[in-house]
Amino acid sequence: MQRAALLAVLAAALHTGAQAACQSGLAERLHDKIDPQRVLIHELTVCHAWHGHLGRSVVVLPTRGTAPGTLDLDILVVQQPDNGNSERSTIVARQRQTVPSSRGSDAMAVSDIEFDAARYRLHAQWQSFGLRIHRRSMATSQPASSETLSLYGLDRGNQLHLLLDEFETRRERGRWGPGCTGHFKKQERQLAVVHSASSSAKGMADLQVRQTETSSVNELQGNDCVESSELPRFSESTLRYDGRQYRAVD
Repeated sequence: MQRAALLAVLAAALHTGAQAACQSGLAERLHDKIDPQRVLIHELTVCHAWHGHLGRSVVVLPTRGTAPGTLDLDILVVQQPDNGNSERSTIVARQRQTVPSSRGSDAMAVSDIEFDAARYRLHAQWQSFGLRIHRRSMATSQPASSETLSLYGLDRGNQLHLLLDEFETRRERGRWGPGCTGHFKKQERQLAVVHSASSSAKGMADLQVRQTETSSVNELQGNDCVESSELPRFSESTLRYDGRQYRAVD
């Protein structure tokens, strides 16, 4: 049961961080300005300074989706005034994205949304950032969690584009049996920005994907509960911009 408990602790820690970032009331004020009729999901809001872009922040306002089993995310790029008065913040760009509130056969539910602090230099004239969505299952006998990454680009006309739609960067699944027996699988993907002559049109860089898969089992050996792991498996692939979004290269 240690893995399930650890997932719960990590989710709670991420949750607390998201709430602390929006304590100034910025999310609530922006929500009241753009869509006050809908109920804001406060614990999933995001307010994060966009490092390298003076006075700008990324704000995510989640509400229950109009379609069953979904969340609507209002993704905002916000310009803060020089005096720091967030009540006078200006919305520079806005896009609404609809995401599943749960996914997979184990019904993993959204537990946290966070700003990705990595700097993605995808285009010489565009500014880019990422959002990560964490999901987890509440079933302690079958622990599961996942993380997806969405990438956004802000062009010179302040139009916000969804460039990569919920690409899964981490997945963990397992099953506990009697005693300490258990079987677990983990998949992780890391993205690297690659500029090359073969990159797609419109000057967009490629995304190189490095994938690692691992499996492990828990079993009772004497009086001890022992975990053993198989050798990891590695693979690589490429995502290329097709004029609208990044997709896998065949």
